[in-house]
Amino acid sequence: MNPRALTAWVAAVLLLSLGSEDPVYRVLTLGAAVAVLAARRRPDVRLRPALVAVSVAGILTVLFNFLLSHTGQDVVFTLPGWLPALGGPLTIEGGVYGLDLALGLAACIVAGITLSLVVEPHQLVDSLPAVLSRTGAALGAAMTLVPRLGHSFVAVREAQQMRGWRARGLRSWTAVLVPSVLTTIEGSVLLAEAMEARAFGSGTRTALATSTWRRSDLLIAGTSVLAIVAFVVALFVGQVPSWQPFPTLLLPALSWWPATCCLVLFIPALLS
Repeated sequence: MNPRALTAWVAAVLLLSLGSEDPVYRVLTLGAAVAVLAARRRPDVRLRPALVAVSVAGILTVLFNFLLSHTGQDVVFTLPGWLPALGGPLTIEGGVYGLDLALGLAACIVAGITLSLVVEPHQLVDSLPAVLSRTGAALGAAMTLVPRLGHSFVAVREAQQMRGWRARGLRSWTAVLVPSVLTTIEGSVLLAEAMEARAFGSGTRTALATSTWRRSDLLIAGTSVLAIVAFVVALFVGQVPSWQPFPTLLLPALSWWPATCCLVLFIPALLS
C-alpha cells in the first residue's frame, strides 16, 4: 500500500473520529481502523500486543471518567465526600461518556499504528518531501523504538527466566525492565553511529526503491480526501448531529451524510 494513500486514510479516520462526539460514528471509524489493520498488516506483524494495549487504555479511560465525573441524573452509588476527587455520585452518564471517549481514543490509536504496522518505516520516510527528509528519518527511528523495546523486553525476560528468575512483586521486575531499556538505548546509539558512518545529512536522501501508485492506492487516497471534504462540509451545514449524555442519557442521533463518510473508510480493507 502506498504510504501517501495510507496517510490520507489515517487523516480521514482522525478527523471523523474527533470531529463528532457521537458514539455511532466513533464505532464506525474504530471498526474501519481495525478492519484495515487486520487486512493490510505486514505478514511479520503480530496484532495482539497492540490491540491489548489499546483495550487497556480504553478500559482505563472508562474507569477514570466514571470515577472522576460526578455529572448526571442516573446515580449508581455515591462515594464518601472525604475521598479526594473520587467523593460524590457516580453516574451512568459519566461511564457512558467515558466509553465514548474511549472509542474515539481507540480509533485514533489504531489508525495511527497502521503507519508502522502496514508499511515499513523507511517507506514513510521516502514518501516525505526532500525538505523533511531529516525530520522523517527521526520520525522513522522513533517509530521503531517501541517495537524494539518490546522485543528487548521479551528477550531479557526469557533469558532471566532461564536463569531461574521469577516475578515476586513489582520490585522484582527491575531485573527485566532495566536491561530492556539499556539494550534499547544501546540499539539507538548504534543506529545513530551507523547513520553518521554513512554520512547521513551530507546530501540528498536516496532510496533503493520508490513507492508506486496503483489503481487501488489512487482509489483509497481519493475516497479518503472525499470523505474529509464531505465531513467538513457536513459540519458547516449542520448535518453532523451533536451528542452529550448529560444531564440525562439520550440515544445518539444518526445522519446518513456523516455515516456514509465513515463507511467509506472501510474501502482499504475491501481492496486488500
